[in-house]
Amino acid sequence: MSESEQMYLLTVAMLAEDGAPPPISLAQLSSSLAIQPVSANQMVRKLADAGLLTYVPYRGVELTPDGLAAATLVLRYRRLWEVFLVERLGMTPEAADALACRMEHLTSLDVSERLAQFLGHPQLSPQGRPIPGPGDRAPGAVGLPLSRIAVGQVARVAAVDAGHAARAFLVAEGLLPGAELRLLALGAAGAALIAVADRELWLAHDIAAAIRVLEG
Repeated sequence: MSESEQMYLLTVAMLAEDGAPPPISLAQLSSSLAIQPVSANQMVRKLADAGLLTYVPYRGVELTPDGLAAATLVLRYRRLWEVFLVERLGMTPEAADALACRMEHLTSLDVSERLAQFLGHPQLSPQGRPIPGPGDRAPGAVGLPLSRIAVGQVARVAAVDAGHAARAFLVAEGLLPGAELRLLALGAAGAALIAVADRELWLAHDIAAAIRVLEG
């Protein structure tokens, strides 16, 4: 797979991770890649023919299971390099992200596993984003259910496994992967009271159950 093809798949995955509801529009995809929509259209059709994307004209694109697995692996490479560049070389997270974006395309599975072992198998990037595991087929497949941490404990959001409406609500409240929260109380039915961004938020049980966190 070419570097350009990897970037398309990775960009779709990261837009979804950031809360963009599927399908991802070509306008949004081309804007994120800083390319012309006509170029995005051509590559999207190529990736769709390869079974890595599904493309619906005038609506947008979604990753197929194979496309998501490929994007997740590259995302793992990027975030492991980010950790290395920040923790071992002292780079800023922003500079590390820019360089890791180039290094991810030169990384093999063997190198990534050696890197992960060297770093102590980190779970979060320097920017607080989850690092997918070596066998994960989707970004953010890490962490514990919110209800599993202790009341009063601080944690970071690792993943949000929710439908479009619930995810949009959580994104609007700042509950993206990497966001810090404190569990204030748990209801008998699984509802949760949390503190996030200096305010309190009550989550119904189905919304709370969609949030996975990393203890920290």
